[in-house]
Amino acid sequence: MNTLRALCVTVLLLAAAPAWAQRNEGGAVDRNVPYGADPAQMLDLYHPAAPGPARLVVFVHGGGWVGGQKGAGRRIAPPLVAAGYAVASIGYRLYPLATPAGEVADAADAIAYLLRNAQRFSIDPSGFALLGHSSGAHMVALLGTDANYLRNARVDPAKLRAVITLVGVFDVKANLTHYPKERESQIFGADPAAWARLSPVDLLGGSTIHPRFCLVHEDRVPRFIEQESLFEAALKKHGEMVESVVAHGLSHAQLVGEFADPAQPMGAFALGCLAAAR
Repeated sequence: MNTLRALCVTVLLLAAAPAWAQRNEGGAVDRNVPYGADPAQMLDLYHPAAPGPARLVVFVHGGGWVGGQKGAGRRIAPPLVAAGYAVASIGYRLYPLATPAGEVADAADAIAYLLRNAQRFSIDPSGFALLGHSSGAHMVALLGTDANYLRNARVDPAKLRAVITLVGVFDVKANLTHYPKERESQIFGADPAAWARLSPVDLLGGSTIHPRFCLVHEDRVPRFIEQESLFEAALKKHGEMVESVVAHGLSHAQLVGEFADPAQPMGAFALGCLAAAR
């Protein structure tokens, strides 16, 4: 009878626990943690098995500024968590509910929330790194070149140690001029001055943030090949710390889908970047 009663109590406690508090093999996963009032402003936080505080990597999913989900983080987290990092995969408001700048502001707010609650989540608050894919790569590159986003969220920009990009758009003018797309023209508008404010390539000259930049290049889609080359050249021109690797033959989606595959370069490259950015 006592055993049955204990089992019933356990079931009731689990039912009453927050929906985001779950466990997986190797460590805790906090799911659907709200960092803002909007339903889209939630994150999943993957913890390493070892006791913290753990260094934080914030992953920003792609989706062309209009789609994508934070669930993509489950493809990114395994090799980073195994190496002792905490990985936050963030959701954010999407266009047209938010402009590209508003999406980046959401990412900054998520970072601020995590650092404010570092003790609760067993995170090392002294520094963090960013990892983004596609439009998410554009967002983390903006966070790494325009200090205003982090400052407005009350995050010290000096705490940003590394920016890792899995292909993206870094020069909005070149992207819209050379590869015009109706949807992206709508998203970014028609004002070249606004394009410059949203282009990491154009922001580097006045940037006061100097994290390590680690770029994953692809060799299949011409516009992304161009964008990555423009960004790497601009980073080198302005004396920033930058390194890159080519993911030969992989599609855009495979950069995330096969991130954890040890036969592919992305995971090991990211871990090397994080280790060098300590």
